[in-house]
Amino acid sequence: MGKTLFTRVFLTTVLVILLSCILSTTLLYSQLGNYIVRTESEELEDVTKRVAEITGQFIDDSAAQKWLFNHIETQSRNNRCSIFVLNTNAEIVTMAGAGDFINQDKLDVSLISRALEGESYSYISGDKTEAIAKNTFVAVEPITATYNGEPLIMGAVMVCKPMPQIQQARNEVMGLMVTSQAIAIMIAFLFSFMLARSISRPVSKLSSAAKAVASGDFTKRIDYESKDEIGELIYSFNYMTGALKEIDEARSSFVSNVAHELRTPMTIISGFVEGIIDGTISEDEKDKYLAIVLSESRRLGRLVNDLLETSRLESGTAKLVMRQIDINEMLRKGVISYENAITQKKLNVEIEFKREHSFAIGDEDSIYRVIMNLLDNAIKYAPEGGYIKVRSYESGRKVEVSIENSGEGISERDISHIWERFYKADKSRGMDKRGVGLGLYLVKTIISQHNNRIWAESKEGEYTRFIFTLDRPGGGIKKSEQQS
Repeated sequence: MGKTLFTRVFLTTVLVILLSCILSTTLLYSQLGNYIVRTESEELEDVTKRVAEITGQFIDDSAAQKWLFNHIETQSRNNRCSIFVLNTNAEIVTMAGAGDFINQDKLDVSLISRALEGESYSYISGDKTEAIAKNTFVAVEPITATYNGEPLIMGAVMVCKPMPQIQQARNEVMGLMVTSQAIAIMIAFLFSFMLARSISRPVSKLSSAAKAVASGDFTKRIDYESKDEIGELIYSFNYMTGALKEIDEARSSFVSNVAHELRTPMTIISGFVEGIIDGTISEDEKDKYLAIVLSESRRLGRLVNDLLETSRLESGTAKLVMRQIDINEMLRKGVISYENAITQKKLNVEIEFKREHSFAIGDEDSIYRVIMNLLDNAIKYAPEGGYIKVRSYESGRKVEVSIENSGEGISERDISHIWERFYKADKSRGMDKRGVGLGLYLVKTIISQHNNRIWAESKEGEYTRFIFTLDRPGGGIKKSEQQS
């Protein structure tokens, strides 16, 4: 069988059609032949009985002899058979439709002996019969008349018809069937060709596009409007290539951003270290530049840690230990940790808790990282003398945490992008010259892995507020370790 999908589908369909036609024709030929033979035999037996009955009624009525002969002629013509009326000596009294398959000179009493005893019977003649040709259907019925109230057998009616004539009806039906099947097969071949082509064409396009994608071309798209399984497959392929294109662009952007973020501090560190070694930087300024080197080294460390944490979260290898935590206590610790930075910027801190303790379900280390990132951004972007508001409150089965700061806010254009990796905007959170653009991405990922939400609200020139939710105890997450 052919190697291409088109050839295989077409030839398989054609083969199935041909086999089905051959099988159905064979079965029909056999069953139809039996049915026609049985039907014809029953009809001829009925003719024999009717002729015998009528003959018995009018055999002694000379006035009805002509009508009786016409009746026998009509029955013979309508049923295309030979009808013989025989007396008790097997002599022909009258007949209609005699053919060359009957040798009238050889007719004898043995042919109707059983009928003379009152038996009705039928058979197909064989080789030993001299009077009747081989393979002839014969039906015999006794002729009974009533004399003085007593039944008397006066002879027999013998109806004969060659089997080839009986089978001719089957051949005529089969001829019509073969003709109609031939036309149906031609139409089926045409539709099989169209079907095979309709399947193979999109698959061929899909194969070509897949090769292009494998070689790195993620712009390939396939136009196919059908809603069938192939249409769904092509839709999935187009969706996949789009996703791969986005992933490839994100990977390129990621590599470019990481390279840029690494190059800047490394250039600063190497430049200052070389200046200290070759004496370009004086002893009096050495401590100053060593502090810068230390700061940049820490920046590199934070970048590496953020990259590692991002990789762990995205790969699903980060194990979250889900248990009950006091979110209010974690917020207090976070604010205390930034006490120096808050004091230096003279920020007014407002803490509002609806309850002394507000419990939630989550991984303590991950949630603390979320709080520290959001507090760091709030302090970083609050103007000197501005304010920071930290709130927690319960809403149904959730605990909501809000961290707000005064300041320039985030523009509508930037607020939908702040969760992207390495997204840079002058007014966005955690992505200034000192940041690497991963803080809010990590925050978003951690909260998503807790099956909760985080969002930002901002009004330019006034404030920026980040809100995230966690499940309360009994809200659907058990206190157990879960693999993220």
